[in-house]
Amino acid sequence: MRNGYARLLVAIILPAALVSLSAAGALAGHAQASDKQAVERGRNTFNGNCAHCHGEDAATDDPYFNLPQLLSDKSDAFFFKTVSNGLADKGMPPWKTVLKRRQMEDILSFLRSVEQEQGLTDNSGGGD
Repeated sequence: MRNGYARLLVAIILPAALVSLSAAGALAGHAQASDKQAVERGRNTFNGNCAHCHGEDAATDDPYFNLPQLLSDKSDAFFFKTVSNGLADKGMPPWKTVLKRRQMEDILSFLRSVEQEQGLTDNSGGGD
């Protein structure tokens, strides 16, 4: 009887586990595609709003405006606070009435991808 019960459990649990693993893999693939889409949306939003100071595709030789270098050791919270409220003493206006939170998230995804391309960070979103 125990042998039959064990076979029944395997027959039920194994297919369910395989379906779960397949779904998890599909979700991971979707997350990667979404991340790439967020990076591209962020690039477009950045170039339309930020490039006049920080360079097209965040590429500027001026370290004062080089966002990948400036943000590489800053937290995501620092980014959102800075973009939302601006830095008046540095000449950066607040963007909270111009950009939606989702647009800021996309810009941050783009900037973090540039940091990784440049080998500036491990993308842990560490300090302030």
